[in-house]
Amino acid sequence: TIELYEMIVVRHGLMVVGYSYGGKTCSYRVLADTLGKLCELGQNDENKVRVYAMNPKSITMGQLYGQFDPVSHEWTDGILAINYRTAASDQGPDRKWVMFDGPVDAVWIENMNTVLDDNKKLCLVSGEIIQMSSTMNMIFEPQDLEVASPATVSRCGMVYYEPHQIGLYPSLSSWLNTLPETVSESNKNTIESLFKWLVPPAIKFIRRELKEVSPSSDIQLGWSLLKMFESLITPFKVEPNKFALDEKAALTVVEGVFLFSLTWSVCCSVDSAGRNKMSDFIRECTAGTVPSPYNEEGDRGSYMISNPFPKEGTIYQYCYSVESKKWVLWTGLMSRDPFAQHLQPHEIIVPTIDTTRYTFLLDTCVQNAQLPHSLNRMGVLLVGPTGTGKTIYINNHLLNGLDKDKFSIIPLGFSAQTSASQTQDIIDAKLDKRRKGVYGPPMGKQAIVFVDDLNMPAKEIYGAQPPIELIRQWFDHQSWYDRKTFEVRTIIDVIMVGVMGPPGGGRVALTNRVMRHYNFLAFTEMATRSLHMIFSTIMSTWIQASFGQHPKIAEYSALTDKVVSATAHVYKTVLKELLPTPAKSHYTFNLRDLAKTFQGVLMGDTKKLTEPEDVVRLWIHECNRVFADRLINKEDHQWFLELITSQVSTRFSLDYNELVPGRLMFGDYIVPGAEPRLYQQVEDFEKLVKTMEEYLDDYNASTTKKMSLVMFLDA
Repeated sequence: TIELYEMIVVRHGLMVVGYSYGGKTCSYRVLADTLGKLCELGQNDENKVRVYAMNPKSITMGQLYGQFDPVSHEWTDGILAINYRTAASDQGPDRKWVMFDGPVDAVWIENMNTVLDDNKKLCLVSGEIIQMSSTMNMIFEPQDLEVASPATVSRCGMVYYEPHQIGLYPSLSSWLNTLPETVSESNKNTIESLFKWLVPPAIKFIRRELKEVSPSSDIQLGWSLLKMFESLITPFKVEPNKFALDEKAALTVVEGVFLFSLTWSVCCSVDSAGRNKMSDFIRECTAGTVPSPYNEEGDRGSYMISNPFPKEGTIYQYCYSVESKKWVLWTGLMSRDPFAQHLQPHEIIVPTIDTTRYTFLLDTCVQNAQLPHSLNRMGVLLVGPTGTGKTIYINNHLLNGLDKDKFSIIPLGFSAQTSASQTQDIIDAKLDKRRKGVYGPPMGKQAIVFVDDLNMPAKEIYGAQPPIELIRQWFDHQSWYDRKTFEVRTIIDVIMVGVMGPPGGGRVALTNRVMRHYNFLAFTEMATRSLHMIFSTIMSTWIQASFGQHPKIAEYSALTDKVVSATAHVYKTVLKELLPTPAKSHYTFNLRDLAKTFQGVLMGDTKKLTEPEDVVRLWIHECNRVFADRLINKEDHQWFLELITSQVSTRFSLDYNELVPGRLMFGDYIVPGAEPRLYQQVEDFEKLVKTMEEYLDDYNASTTKKMSLVMFLDA
């Protein structure tokens, strides 16, 4: 901070550079407050500071500098032009800092060269030239200078902040001071001992041995633990005279909540392959011995845990119950309620250990999102592979599991084409005006902004993602600019919840400056047991509803396990053997393909499925449509046919050639005009061709753009 002050005195243009948790923002805010206090005390001839903050990448170039209307050719000032003119025309003695909190790149900062050199003039496209006053400073706050030009860098003073020099412990000390009065000094000492004992070795183990689902920083993981801990200590969040726990019970709760928070903050960032290793490592540490070389990190001390994890299974299989002060299995908390039979397959949510724990963690974070520490603004981010049900779980809980009198939902879906303006407009449209310049949900409510596919927006030429920068601007400043009046809109009572897939394949890794604000929970690929439970439940319910009165109901019921096991085996074998290559880049399979197979089976016309063999035939057809239709050569098709043939033989004890003597096709187009359309086997292929020609004739008769198509079976 002293270096920053010295730089401000010497240079009118400067950059504070460094990764998140280096203290850039806190540093300039502390300095501004300090100079204001010195002014009040009349010391050092100092003056108060006014900060004009903006994120140059959350708006367009025209909105930043100003632009001509393409129709009327009227000039409209931009945010920078307005703030710069306001600061330059102010004749008062106060310091004015124009702060650019966002990535520095050649798209926008090259226009600043005349401001940053000795001219100190901002030249706008309208022809206006604004002279900088002697009390002004231009301050840039980027993460790095990878894409900044030498012309810009050479004109600015530099102050570099390194997070690793600060480390984890200042955050811990600062956070401990914000805990409720009911958390005694001995409890705080326990938290500090556990943190110094377990967190540094765990983070080092992740960095050296394991792979994370999405990149994170060390201090971010530490803060995730502290925020999760504070969300869970509900017995302590009462007035001191109503506090009911004695010293021993309070210690038990603190230990249990700390270990549970450690599991679902630091330890849950790893992928499924690393979870067993992580679990074994944490068990070894909590038993009292931190293995080498990780014992070089942290401070082991002499503390021993009185309420450790149970010995069976992994640490991820347990939840700590604050009410009973015991560890309980997640499976014991699963809902056993039957689901409504009128639901479509894609609408059914079968409770599993995954749905139970992620819903619990989401609910905990959302219900306790407003925390007292300035860095404790809770955002929740769920990261996991496609098809694991992230969006479904969250949507279901946000829409059906929360009190509608306390929470309102603002859903957003990001794509490669999403812009910052669209994002801002959608959120602003759902917020009410509380008072001048302050907006939020209706009084008494919290607004949950749920962003699906958070990392989908395309990067600009120099790597910035404007919608992400807009969200980061809210996290850092709780405000953005009204794009019509260019007044600051302060946004209050908002909680950010996000979902995204792992970086890669069109999805990009989010900037560290955004990730730092989120508690991120990594979804792993569903375990075979969970998959079996989900699809067995759906299949058995369908069979019971469709064939409950059939004399061969026992044979139909026996198909449930066989179909589920065979489909899971086919899916896992395809996933393992048919890998994407440059010639087969579309050989990417996920859990959605598995679900589509069952969805196709459940579409079958049950009146035509008169024998259990008919269901098996339908299953073969759906596997061909979902998996085989994606294959591009005879070798792969033959390999897949052998896989299906072996499954029919081993799982169903049937002969494939007898079951499928010729071409196999199901469809709901056999009977034109049928309502409802019945999904059944095509037996007369000559009739099928004629039916398709009739559909084509009907289409050509109703449109001016006719299609001249020749119908044949392979098409």
